[in-house]
Amino acid sequence: MVSNNLTDQLIDENSDDENISHLKQLAEILIAAIPEDRRQIWAGKIMVYLAQEALRSASQENRSLRVSTKAIHTDLAGNPNLEPSQWLSPIWKEIETRYLPEIEPVLIELSRKAGLDTYPIVQKENGKPAYYRLASRPLPGTPGNEMTQTMPALLPQAGGIYYKRDLSLKLSTFGQFLFADGLKWTPSKRYGYLTWQLLFLIFAVCFEFLIWLVLWYRTQPITGQDLLLFALGIGFPWVAHRYFSGIFQLFEDRIVIAPDWALAWKEFGATIEINRARDTDTPSTIHVSRYSATCPVCGWMVKLERGETTHPKRIVGRCEENPREHVFSFDRATKQGVRLV
Repeated sequence: MVSNNLTDQLIDENSDDENISHLKQLAEILIAAIPEDRRQIWAGKIMVYLAQEALRSASQENRSLRVSTKAIHTDLAGNPNLEPSQWLSPIWKEIETRYLPEIEPVLIELSRKAGLDTYPIVQKENGKPAYYRLASRPLPGTPGNEMTQTMPALLPQAGGIYYKRDLSLKLSTFGQFLFADGLKWTPSKRYGYLTWQLLFLIFAVCFEFLIWLVLWYRTQPITGQDLLLFALGIGFPWVAHRYFSGIFQLFEDRIVIAPDWALAWKEFGATIEINRARDTDTPSTIHVSRYSATCPVCGWMVKLERGETTHPKRIVGRCEENPREHVFSFDRATKQGVRLV
């Protein structure tokens, strides 16, 4: 993350045994906080690499924690058609603005559980050549550090809110089977899904056609069975429409409110979102997440819901205490929201 001289701390390269142990803890916490699917993309690979280099340097006499751009490019087999700095620069920007802030709450929680007073971050040292390293930041609320509050990459607008990922979300049994570690949208799964959808569509059309065919050639007086077939003839297309529209909306908008079957009992406000990797060789991943914020007006929790009817086709944040008056937008890229009128 971009260096902040008031809060970020470089780790002493000539450390004693106690500091070496502290360094190892920080590196292990960083590795543990990175989700499995994130480790398949360049941003995650680079963060894991820096943590592993810190672990390696802690056990050697040469304890230099700094890693050059060229070393990262070479060791991770970066794009050979680009210069190391040209390849790494956009990836590092994503790490600073998205991927590191995304796991920051986990880093803080794991560091607190480990009894540390700092949590790990990755840092770029400006210069020519540029160097990258593992660094640490004081935990929020640490005594003697007035500016230790972890801030998002972008500050919310006045009257706005900043959503945080809720790590306590529990999935249903079927939801855990599909989304526990993220559903990787590989080509085989994509073709299998399209085949299933096509078969379902053919079945729906044939079923509907048979129902109306039976009713059309019915010569006897209307019975309860006829009324049931008539209800099926109307209800089945509606169910099929709801089914297909929800799937299409996920791939069109990249994020939708999670259905009840994916969540455990009494869970709410979760979303299903598609995280698309910039690396074309890495498949997209479908996740179930929950984001919440604190209402700046009344202090109650803001949870995500469908925007209908006042804000159609949008996901909005609604205050639990004042769901009609205190409504906020939701930007899945910046995790920010502004109040909606």
